[in-house]
Amino acid sequence: MLNNVDSYLLIIEKIIGVMAAVVYSFFALIVVKQVQTMSKNVKDIFNPLLIVFAYAHLMAALALIFLVLAVL
Repeated sequence: MLNNVDSYLLIIEKIIGVMAAVVYSFFALIVVKQVQTMSKNVKDIFNPLLIVFAYAHLMAALALIFLVLAVL
């Protein structure tokens, strides 16, 4: 009986981990949109660098989903 409960808890943990990675990816997408909007309105020499970092953050967040799926 206790072994059955452990397997259910592990499944719940995996689902929560994948959902957290997906929510974090949505956050990264919002950051990209905000950086693009800021770059249109505020002219600065660092705008291309900020855009590159925002897209790198988005790619890392998407890679995190696949990492979570592989590990869990």
